[in-house]
Amino acid sequence: MTLPVYVSRNGVLIAPEQACVSVLNPAIYAGYGVYETMQVVNGVAFEAAAHLRRLSHSAELLGLPLPADLAVMHRWIADAIAVNDARDAVLRLFVVGPDNGGEIVAYIWPQPSPTYPAELYRQGAAAITFEGYRYRPQAKSLNCLASYLAQRQARQAGVHEGLLYHDGYLTEGSNSNLFAIMDGIVFTPPASEVLSGVTRDIVIELAAANGIPLRETSLPLAGLSGWEECFITSTSRHIMPVTTIDGRPVGNGRIGPLTRRLTSIFEASFAQRTAAPG
Repeated sequence: MTLPVYVSRNGVLIAPEQACVSVLNPAIYAGYGVYETMQVVNGVAFEAAAHLRRLSHSAELLGLPLPADLAVMHRWIADAIAVNDARDAVLRLFVVGPDNGGEIVAYIWPQPSPTYPAELYRQGAAAITFEGYRYRPQAKSLNCLASYLAQRQARQAGVHEGLLYHDGYLTEGSNSNLFAIMDGIVFTPPASEVLSGVTRDIVIELAAANGIPLRETSLPLAGLSGWEECFITSTSRHIMPVTTIDGRPVGNGRIGPLTRRLTSIFEASFAQRTAAPG
């Protein structure tokens, strides 16, 4: 079965070809809208409540009312997973503003999960730095031009991710959060300066619970040479080690012990949170 079979439009299940956004919609010409991506495992949307809270926060920052309360949207998510028999997938949730005073619409649909080469987790990924920043970074809005350009440059360079920097400071990946390790301490840019991903939040929570020092602080681009380890996080990647940035090794160029430890802790937590009901 090819996903999606059905798309939820404000809770009404429709054929994918009917899920359309007008060219007159400000989502098209202004990026006015918000979205979330959730991982579905064993038919369970991982941390759906946290994703919906962030969706609500993003919408509030843009002055975009949601079409329903979060409890109703949670039911829409469950319905979209069930009707598509989406046991293992990623779930996309887009909320777009009205056309000329029309209704605000939430579209929800599953699609196949992205897969990443196993060697990225065995040897570490490569990244480049890219000068750019997202407008209102705390909002997960449809304004993704900086991220798109960073992704495109990374692909052209033959590497996995583009790391955004602005005014001399690294902030986040094109679609990931960034962590650096120095002297046994994990550092990540402050939530006030980036889009704090659900996976990022869980890593911070798990570090605290396991006695791993972690600080939220700005990361100077000029300080890259002092990094001993690096990793990025996202819904689909979980924790992915980064061992090369701009063609230069991070630390000794191998996956470090603290990255491995956090990965093990996160995967154990993920398995527990997505265990099949019953």
